[in-house]
Formats: sequence, structure tokens, C-alpha cells
Amino acid sequence: MKKSIINSLFVAKRVAVAIVVTVAFSVNSAYAQVQKDVTNKLHEYLGAHLVQGTFSGIVTVTEHGKPVYSQGFGMANYAEQLPNGADVKYRLGSISKSFTAVLVMQLQEQGKLNVQDNVSKYLPDFPNGDKITLHHLLSSTSGLPDFVNFWKEVNTKPATITDILALVKDKPLEFEPGTKWKYSSTGFVVLAQVIEQVTGKPYQKVLAQQILKPLKMHSTGVEFSKPVNGLALGYNHDGLHRKLANPIDMSWCHAAGAIYSTPTDMAKFDAGLTGNKLLSDASKKQMFTPVMKDYGYGWVIDSVAGQQRISHSGAINGFKANFIRLPETGITITILSNYESQQVNGPISKDVTAIVLGEKYQVPVVHNITPLSDSQLAAYVGEYQVAPKVSFKVKLEDGQLFAEGPNNDVFQMFPEAEDKFFLKVAPALITFEKDAEGKIAKMLMHHGGRTMPAARIN
Repeated sequence: MKKSIINSLFVAKRVAVAIVVTVAFSVNSAYAQVQKDVTNKLHEYLGAHLVQGTFSGIVTVTEHGKPVYSQGFGMANYAEQLPNGADVKYRLGSISKSFTAVLVMQLQEQGKLNVQDNVSKYLPDFPNGDKITLHHLLSSTSGLPDFVNFWKEVNTKPATITDILALVKDKPLEFEPGTKWKYSSTGFVVLAQVIEQVTGKPYQKVLAQQILKPLKMHSTGVEFSKPVNGLALGYNHDGLHRKLANPIDMSWCHAAGAIYSTPTDMAKFDAGLTGNKLLSDASKKQMFTPVMKDYGYGWVIDSVAGQQRISHSGAINGFKANFIRLPETGITITILSNYESQQVNGPISKDVTAIVLGEKYQVPVVHNITPLSDSQLAAYVGEYQVAPKVSFKVKLEDGQLFAEGPNNDVFQMFPEAEDKFFLKVAPALITFEKDAEGKIAKMLMHHGGRTMPAARIN
């Protein structure tokens, strides 16, 4: 089977960044025949996001376990000009939950636990443990509050499982277990405690013995308080300037988000899931069956372009990640970013999948910032009403314009021209209209081919 290797150098506009491209397409592959231009499309698409400051990292695609695309964009360390690549380590965030789910299913196969067991069987003193099952923890239907909502003041110091659960153990359940679905990282930390109880070993050792070593994932592990060699630096680039992300002690993320890996190792994890190296078909079927809201056991199960998609995303200080498996075609897409960009797990993930599958996608527009004075920006400050109880507040802080949405989400507005602004958190534009007296009277939000008007009310 003849293969071609394409190596090229991409120089982003205004940013001299080396991008190592390694692409290997099988001439006889049906996927390659349909997607002959996928490389150029991904190159153009992700390159535009790099220039815009909304992506830095790597995208890899495998087909039936074989790499067909692997391309790094930007730098793993911008100060030292170390490029992103297939062997750079990235934080996975909540993709860690998928690993934890696999460990639980393995222990069930070994007869050490059953997902229908109550938590109290393993942790007798756990609050409400007599009505919360491992099934509830795995599927985010336990009703346990998410500890992430309460860690802001303490998450820069080392933590144990006990420290993490202490944030929520005395709080009431948000709903009766099994009656609703609400995403919660707490359940997976409780599962880590169960794993340690039934094995008598630390979570990280069980992970290494049951997944990492059998699959030879030598560059994957759990990041607790010690630095990890070869780990990319995480950045926040939603503003005008790239800056290092806020610090966090990753021990707070534990089994819910503390795993790091490389694109190369993630391909091994995918191959292990495809075969029976990790789990039997019966266990995988149970794990990949949606319980509520398309969520199974540590995985999201839905569809795209008429085929099943099994995936999970991750987000942690300085990093975003997405792991997308399409079992019907054998295609897997891994997106690992060391930018805390809001677009990675939204438009970028959606569009990259569309490009790979030959579907429609939107090429990002690269916008140029036009400096405006404080007096010019001040003209837009005010409250803009979309509906009777829905409004956006535009504020001016330190010479920058921000909009606060109805859910208290705050995003920066970048001026492209007077009366025209663009966002980095989403591929959206905001324009303003003036009244007969020349005062700002309306804000128009343009996104996805739709326009949402908002009248100024003060």
C-alpha cells in the first residue's frame, strides 16, 4: 500500500510560527479518496484560528488506528519557542473522566465491584451513599453538587480526595439520584475513592497498571502537585495579549480532570478501546449506552453526519481538549489546545469534524483590531435588552469593552471599526446603530447567519 508523506512549513500572518505537518494518506483508503483536500482545508482553517489567537495546539486524525493527519500549530512554550507537536504533553481536563469510567468497568469485569451497587457498600460514611449508586456517579445522575463551583479560593494548594469532597459533603443533593442529569465532576472523585478502596492502591497506580502500561502509553499520567516534564504551558488568549493561564494545583482535579497525555498516546488509547485490550464488548456497550442527555458512563454518545459519535471534551486552566471517536468509519479526531480558547470545544471541534467528514463548515474570518479611544468606546456603554427579562450590559474597563450576558458570562469585544466589533469566544460580530440624534440606540449580534437585535434601555 503506497503512502505519501507531506511535510510543509506554515507561516501565519504577522506571526512567524513553524508548523510541522506529517500527513500519511493511504491511496487505497476510501476515506482518502473522498477527503483528498482535507489537509489543505484543515491547514487553512486552523491556521486562521492561530492568527486570530483562538487556537494553539495540535489536531490529529487516525483511521482504523493508523495516523492520517497530525499537525501542530503555534508553540507549546512561547517564551522558549518550543513548537506544539505529537509528543508534547497536554492537560486533558474532563477527558480524564473517560479513563476513570474504563477503570470502573474493568473492576466490574474482575468482580471487584458492580455499577449497580450503592456507594455505601464501599464508603459506609459517604452522605446519601445508601441511595447513590456507582451507575449514578458514572452517568452524572447522582444529584451531587459539582465541587468545581466551590474551589475558587483553595485550588492553588495541594488537595486530597478528602479535601475535594469536603467542599460538598455537607451540601444537600440537587435532586434525587437517577431522576435528572446534571454534569458533575464530584461523582468521578467519589469513584476514585471507590477504586482505591476495592484495589487497595492509589488511583494513579491503578490507572498505570490497567490502562497505561498495557497500552504502552508512556507519556500519559496523572498531574498532581509535581511538575510534569514535557508539558505544554497553558495560556489565555481571549484578550488582546497572550498570557499564562491562572495557576491551579491539579491535585484538585484528580480522577475528574488531572490526566495529561500526548496525541500519540491518545491514539493508543483509542486503539485499546476499539479492540478488546481494555474491555469486553459487553462492557463497552454498557459504558457507551446513553443514560440521560446523551451521556453514558464518562462519555457523550450522540451522532454527527448520520453516524454515531462517542466523545468527551475537557477544559482546565490554560487548556482545552476534545476526543472524538466515530466507530462506524474508524475515524478518531483528537484536538489538544494549550490556549484557554472558548472556541476549541465549540466551533473548532464542530468544524474540524465537518472537514474530516466532508461536511459543510465555516472558515474563520481573520479580523484586524482598530484602536478606539476611551471616549469612543464609552459611547457604547449601557444595557441592551433582547427580551423582557433578557439583556446584555456593555462595560468599559481599562480601555477595553466587555459585554456581560444574562448568565453573568463576560466576554471582550474587539473593535474592527467604529460601530463594529468581533469576539474571540465565538465566531460572532456585534454592530451598533445610532438614532436620529447620533446616539447609540441598538446593538445587533450576528452569529451563525442570524442577527439578534437588542435595544438600548439606558
